[in-house]
Amino acid sequence: MKRYEKILLTVFGIICGAFLVNVLFRLGDPDVKEAGDIFNSSTRILSIPFAISVLGMITVLVNARLRRRREAGLPPISKLYRASFWLSFVPFVLLLIESFASAINGSTFLFDTYYGGEAFQMTFVLMGVLMFSYIVPLFPLMIFWQILYLVSRARAKKNKVK
Repeated sequence: MKRYEKILLTVFGIICGAFLVNVLFRLGDPDVKEAGDIFNSSTRILSIPFAISVLGMITVLVNARLRRRREAGLPPISKLYRASFWLSFVPFVLLLIESFASAINGSTFLFDTYYGGEAFQMTFVLMGVLMFSYIVPLFPLMIFWQILYLVSRARAKKNKVK
């Protein structure tokens, strides 16, 4: 691993550590009674660099891995990397299946039951946007992984042609 990559990983790690320490201190605070109270102004300020640093760490580690594969004479895109790209679509497909099922069977939210397009939209938004993008940031990480794969694949094809 190159020196600048180690420096980047250290900086990203410090930012992640600062965010996690802040969240842990907020969890220990007696004023925090609900999960939504964890995010005060300092935690909100640190959350954006935290998200950027997680994506940065993924990028640095993937680029280092691809460079090691290239230096070893292996193809840059392995079968495992390709399989992980295709598997990253599974949660989105499952969300669509769940949304279609709720459109047919109905979806209950706050004592009201919805059917059809309204149930599909509500399930898609609540499960996809709220649950898997905000509370558990699964979809942003999947999309980032897919973009990283496509860029790596395009670079590999471009270098192969030359």
